[in-house]
Amino acid sequence: MSILLDVRNVVQTYTTARTMFGRTSEIRAVDGIDLTVREGEILGIVGESGSGKSTLGRMLLGLETPSRGEVIYRGNPMPPPHSVEWRALRAHMQLIFQDPLAALDRRMTIARQIAEPLEIHGLAKGDALRNRVAELMAKVGLRKDQANRYPHELSGGQRQRVVIARALASAPRFLVCDEPVSALDVSIQAQVVNLLRDLQERERLTMVFISHDLKVVRNICDRVAVMYLGRVVEEAPSDQIFSDPRHPYTQALVSSIPRPGQGLSGRIVLSGEPPNPANRPTGCAFHPRCRFADAQCAATQPELQRHDGHLAACLKFVRARQFAA
Repeated sequence: MSILLDVRNVVQTYTTARTMFGRTSEIRAVDGIDLTVREGEILGIVGESGSGKSTLGRMLLGLETPSRGEVIYRGNPMPPPHSVEWRALRAHMQLIFQDPLAALDRRMTIARQIAEPLEIHGLAKGDALRNRVAELMAKVGLRKDQANRYPHELSGGQRQRVVIARALASAPRFLVCDEPVSALDVSIQAQVVNLLRDLQERERLTMVFISHDLKVVRNICDRVAVMYLGRVVEEAPSDQIFSDPRHPYTQALVSSIPRPGQGLSGRIVLSGEPPNPANRPTGCAFHPRCRFADAQCAATQPELQRHDGHLAACLKFVRARQFAA
């Protein structure tokens, strides 16, 4: 598969507001990520809250400009936000939001909101516009009689279907789904995940699926990148991530997935909380919580290394690789 997006050493740094003593501090939300997204695949990005998943997603769409590094879309650098080139590109890439009620205008009907991207990009008007809206509603499983309803008159799952229909209106080739099912009940989650997978296969879409729910990621994603404190610590095909995780952080995440008929034996419980991004640990950022950490882990920041289809940033992983070689 050809490469749709190429992320090259992107960094995103924010400066906090001044304290009463006039001091500011820098928070590195994304810390030097290299990543590729291939045409037609679903790439999952997982990690705890505050790991930088959503910030990375916004940079992939050009909604934020990296402090350093670059995002290449189909061989060309991402244009600056709100430039003429960026606005032209927006029709080809869309975002599916986490909270559908917050993403929708409560004063506009469902049909008007689905039609809005078509009008903005000049893609349809008149009868063609109405037919396209009806087609999109049918595609995501909404009924014709719901066209003139308002967001508060729909269920959570129906609102998320409206958000998906609006994202598909301009026939994009690339979708970033930012926690698209986290606000939904479990039964509705399954419906929306199945809908996204069907749409991806039917429309040949490329997706980045951001989530902290590993059960959902395992069911929908082809490849998974695991983030911790702004960095990718492991990347591999989905089946390899869940059957044979290599990084200690990934092992802890995978062990937390509930399995029918099995208790909590074997679950890896991480000690402590994720570090403050404004006061990052030395060496490996995960070492204060890692059961394998030693003095070298506290002094050396590991880089991603490849072995048996995995990329993992762990000194223990590197040592095992060298020993095996």
